[in-house]
Amino acid sequence: MHPNESLPMVAHALPKNLLRCARTARSLGLVGAMLVAGCVYVPPAPPVETPPPPVEPVAAEPEVAPPAPAPVAVVPAPRRAPRTAVLVSDDIPEYMRIAEEIQRRDADHVTVHNLDGQQANAEGALAEIDGLNSDRVIAIGLLAATVGRRAGAPMVFCQVYNYQDYDLLSPTSKGVHLLPPFDLQLEVWQSLSQDLKAVGVVTGPGQEALIAEIQQTVERSGLTLTVATVQSDQEALLEFKEMTQAIDGLWLLPDNRILSPDVVREIMSYSAKHKKQVIVFGNGLLGLGALMSVTSDERDVAERVLARFENVAENGRLLGPDMQQLTKIHTDVNHDVADYLGLVVPEQIIGAR
Repeated sequence: MHPNESLPMVAHALPKNLLRCARTARSLGLVGAMLVAGCVYVPPAPPVETPPPPVEPVAAEPEVAPPAPAPVAVVPAPRRAPRTAVLVSDDIPEYMRIAEEIQRRDADHVTVHNLDGQQANAEGALAEIDGLNSDRVIAIGLLAATVGRRAGAPMVFCQVYNYQDYDLLSPTSKGVHLLPPFDLQLEVWQSLSQDLKAVGVVTGPGQEALIAEIQQTVERSGLTLTVATVQSDQEALLEFKEMTQAIDGLWLLPDNRILSPDVVREIMSYSAKHKKQVIVFGNGLLGLGALMSVTSDERDVAERVLARFENVAENGRLLGPDMQQLTKIHTDVNHDVADYLGLVVPEQIIGAR
């Protein structure tokens, strides 16, 4: 069929507007494509873009502070060992043994200065101590203690009996007792003389604390004590003679205020005549007729003295009691006197304990 013949057949089925379009398309030679494209083509709707899923916000990681640098250990500067000046009254064996023991413990920082029993040597010794920049002073004996307190450094004294009479105690000056504890003394005495019942003591004034200590010791041991306080050596001799009938033995304290060499010899002679035991403080008196000497042990003295410097305040004040007790004793026995008195000497009481 000719293309023009088909047009009337289609026209009745098409609306007028479409027929108009067909005629126009035929005249232009564009039949099917333009008919659809120009008249009935409805362009497709643009694709609907699907929105992307919401992005969950990512929480920002907290900032981590860098680790603090490790603290640098502060190493304190090494403490300088204290310089110790040991001042000795004289070349007395008991004094020198203590000085040697202290020096043996720290030879590099201890110097020993001997006064040789002369007050005239004080200035020279003090100049030496000052020139060495000594941090502390140890005084052995009464003369050394009276000189040493002028050194301007903390001082500990020892081997001094009547320290109360010489103003030796102060915030920067303390002491260690001369005598071993009386309970240790009496323990040794009773082991040597098991029949001991009563003892006597003769002393000078100002020793109330010492006498109280002796009284307590004697009472704990079940003994009796007779005490005489005197002002002179002759009075000491008379009091001893008067108490002889009431005692078994005499505790002869080293009080140089009431004891002279002559009176000591008379006391020894009188005690031997009446078979009375005499306990003394110094080996030198054994040869005069004493039964036993009870002295301090140099190692114990050195330990107690040095221990006092462990408690020193920043201003140089020495802390603790005015006087420190010893803890040990050293004993020697005159075997001839023991035999004369009919006593058996136990081997274990000789020496230090």
